Amino acid sequence: MHRAFETPGRFLRQLAETPDGSRYVSLARDVSKPGGHWGAPVRRYAIALGCEVRHAGALVFADGLDVGRDTAFEPIGISCRICERRNCHQRSVPPLERRLKIEPHTRGVLPYAVE
Repeated sequence: MHRAFETPGRFLRQLAETPDGSRYVSLARDVSKPGGHWGAPVRRYAIALGCEVRHAGALVFADGLDVGRDTAFEPIGISCRICERRNCHQRSVPPLERRLKIEPHTRGVLPYAVE
């Protein structure tokens, strides 16, 4: 959804899978609104809609997506704080329920290892 800001005015499609194995088709786009008066900041929003992948055949926006290929699905989660994925390149904060291991001479996807 957040990639919608990178491509203003375009619809972005995504196949996604949550940690519990549920799979979805999602559609996102940016929306901008003027601030209401001269000099007011522009308000920018990202709007996303999604449904379970089993409904993909009824969506024109799902045409051409390879819903039968496991690697086409991007791993997503509800919140980094509760996500079980250990090597997610999109992780913004460490998980709450896991210990962190910091190796000062090791470089990985994250600046720490999640144990």
